[in-house]
Amino acid sequence: MNEGQSRQDVYVGKRLNKNIYNETGTLVIPAWRVLTKKNIVMLASQRIILSEDDVEPVTILHLVDSAIKEVRDLFDHARNLDQIPFTVIRDRIVPMIMQMSNHPNLNQILSHLELYDEYVYRHSIGVALLSKLIGKARGFDEVQLLELTTAGFLHDIGKAKIPSAILNKPGKLTDEEYELVKDHTVYGYEIIKQSAGIPERHAYVALQHHEREDGSGYPFGLKGSEIDVYSKIVAVADVFHAMVSKRVYKNPVPFYKVLKEMSDNAYGTLDPAITLSFLKRIMDLLIGNKVVLSDGREGKIVMVSEQDPAHPFVEINGCYVDLSKEQDIHVESIVG
Repeated sequence: MNEGQSRQDVYVGKRLNKNIYNETGTLVIPAWRVLTKKNIVMLASQRIILSEDDVEPVTILHLVDSAIKEVRDLFDHARNLDQIPFTVIRDRIVPMIMQMSNHPNLNQILSHLELYDEYVYRHSIGVALLSKLIGKARGFDEVQLLELTTAGFLHDIGKAKIPSAILNKPGKLTDEEYELVKDHTVYGYEIIKQSAGIPERHAYVALQHHEREDGSGYPFGLKGSEIDVYSKIVAVADVFHAMVSKRVYKNPVPFYKVLKEMSDNAYGTLDPAITLSFLKRIMDLLIGNKVVLSDGREGKIVMVSEQDPAHPFVEINGCYVDLSKEQDIHVESIVG
């Protein structure tokens, strides 16, 4: 590493406030781009030295919105050319998602991603973040986490080929429309397979993320061990993020219903070990948060059980309530 690059590493994660040109006047990096490590290496190779005046901090929500813009462009590319540039994914989009995943308040990011506008793009980022969360809970190493995060991000790329009028239809889909939407798994597989440099496993995640443990999924009705573990993880992340998100045709599902439904599905359609470790990790993020219980009482989550993460220990006025032993009471909502 040369000295110029070393000095500029502090700018990774910040955004440029102006266009950066090389000595021949060629635009190297446009204004408002969030800088990645690869950008810094490239600038150093062209002997371009940034200063503090060239960059500014990025709020986490601006980072999310910058990523959404990149995702929108990527879907347009897939829609028009039936393939996607892996360099853009590897060098621009995934580094932003990895930066988000390390933010201390992941709930803030996920809440921002639950809005209904541009749902497909926000969902791609949300599933990538949640897939990484599951991977960490499952003990994946850094290489596996990067692969899984990228595969999670690309899982719905096939929706680029589905008419937006169907994806954003406010009412119930007809049987014919639903069958067309289901084709996004095959379209995603084909787009990734036709894209240079993208690992084949990512194509299988796009193809398999709607397969289910009991064989009730699509497109092939695969069961259990026939489904790749990355696909199983992305399936759990996909279901959770879809349920908690506002859509043009539905309001978000109340949090306690999401927990209950996913807990119930942990021994049916979804992989039980993956689902339970995910729910435990999500609930761990909520330790210390105030909650309202279904009987109207307010309390604070203080502990989460590995065996039954959907029913945490809640402190109410100095007393501890184990919701796993109070099955008629549940967490109604998260206050903050």
